[in-house]
Amino acid sequence: MFERFPEPGRSQLAAARDEGRTRPEWCFAEGQARLAYWAPFPGAPPAVVWQFDPGPDPVAAAGLLRRSRAAMGLDKIICDIPLQPGLTPDVDRAVEHEALTLAGFEMAVERLALEWTAGTDLPPDPGRLTYRPARRLPAAEVIDLLVRISRGSLDHDTRVEVARSGEAAEARWMYDDLTARKGKPGWFVIGYLGDSPVGLVAPDDYSIAYIGVVPEHRGRRYVDDLLARGTRTLAEAGLPRVAAATDAGNVPSANAFLRAGYSVVGRVFRYYWRKT
Repeated sequence: MFERFPEPGRSQLAAARDEGRTRPEWCFAEGQARLAYWAPFPGAPPAVVWQFDPGPDPVAAAGLLRRSRAAMGLDKIICDIPLQPGLTPDVDRAVEHEALTLAGFEMAVERLALEWTAGTDLPPDPGRLTYRPARRLPAAEVIDLLVRISRGSLDHDTRVEVARSGEAAEARWMYDDLTARKGKPGWFVIGYLGDSPVGLVAPDDYSIAYIGVVPEHRGRRYVDDLLARGTRTLAEAGLPRVAAATDAGNVPSANAFLRAGYSVVGRVFRYYWRKT
């Protein structure tokens, strides 16, 4: 089925297959419409519409979306439409937007795509925290910290998944995701104030995959310490760019990235479908 996708999608699908994140049977094509499903990490169920090319006909593409998710037996799906600043999916990706809407998806959250580039000043490290690699700690300890970070979170996905499946299940899923990501083992760290965990930052091989502070330490800008650590880790590893994303409505998080020298380079419009 990969051969039905033009390059570079075909090679990307093959690489994702080799990583255990997609399979040929997760790919669908009818007429000019094509799509693949993708698992966020190996072993996870497919949950993301990836390589979605609706072709010229939104009605036909919506039908492919409906038939493919029924064939897969899925109960929740995400599809992102990334765009440059100032563009909107209903105008600038109108066929894709209409196909998703006709298939029962809802555009539920708008996210900022952010980027730090080499040549930009590195964020200063305030030196308030010490760090321990998360992978060297017991999984239960890190999962408990992720549970605490999820409480009062302004992140849309976190709030939805905690309400849907509970904070323990969401934290376990996040732990599995973060520990499966590419990157050196020591990059994913927990920051401590004395012996008290303040939060964590999880860089992968191209981005700040996750950052969070526990409720009792919020409001003191410890996110700046964590973000400085994560950004410096990737910059010192030689990455020319460090990507990140946060909900447009999560103003504290967005401001932290801007303080650290990140720029808004685009918007990501996230569509959801859930089985009722």
